[in-house]
Amino acid sequence: MLTEAITTLGKSEEWFWDSELRIVWNLIMEKRRLDEIRMKNQAIYIASYVWGHEPDEEEEEKEVAGRDKPIDEGMLRGLF
Repeated sequence: MLTEAITTLGKSEEWFWDSELRIVWNLIMEKRRLDEIRMKNQAIYIASYVWGHEPDEEEEEKEVAGRDKPIDEGMLRGLF
């Protein structure tokens, strides 16, 4: 995970060895935050595709399948 975090955020190995521990830790936490955002966006896209809803038309307060509640496996069969 450390190597992935460093390369994803555009840092080199040289930078890693010259950095303080707290900076490296914050880098890992930033990578985790970006991964969570990416997963939520992917869940919204999949849920919208499966049920035929446009993401812009969804209300903010509604639960989104894949993000707020599990997606029914039967509905995903037609996705592939």
